[in-house]
Amino acid sequence: MSAFICNLILTNITDVSYFNLGFDKQPIAHTDGIWNFLGMLLAGFGCVLLGGCPLRQLVLAGEGNSDSAITVLGLIIGAAFAHNFGLASSGNGPTVNGQITVVIGLVVTIFIAYFNTFSIKSK
Repeated sequence: MSAFICNLILTNITDVSYFNLGFDKQPIAHTDGIWNFLGMLLAGFGCVLLGGCPLRQLVLAGEGNSDSAITVLGLIIGAAFAHNFGLASSGNGPTVNGQITVVIGLVVTIFIAYFNTFSIKSK
């Protein structure tokens, strides 16, 4: 709430607009709904396969769960990798390399889910 109030004040006292109501023309977000959905589908499906949402993994890592600590470390490294190699989207829209990576990620997670669900388990 304080950021909202500060943005309104700064917009009124400067020539720069710090507040833009709505989803369109936001400074760091794009409005391509398909790629927003597919990217979040990949993140959500991958986290389900890891054992829960990222916040749950963070809490479990704080409680000393080493599997969750490795998961959180992997999420941080993955975000750094996406930003350093131009896979992350910007206000201009998703990058082509990011779109290819999302499709590859969805295929890989579907294969992982399939082979871990229907594999023959020995006793």
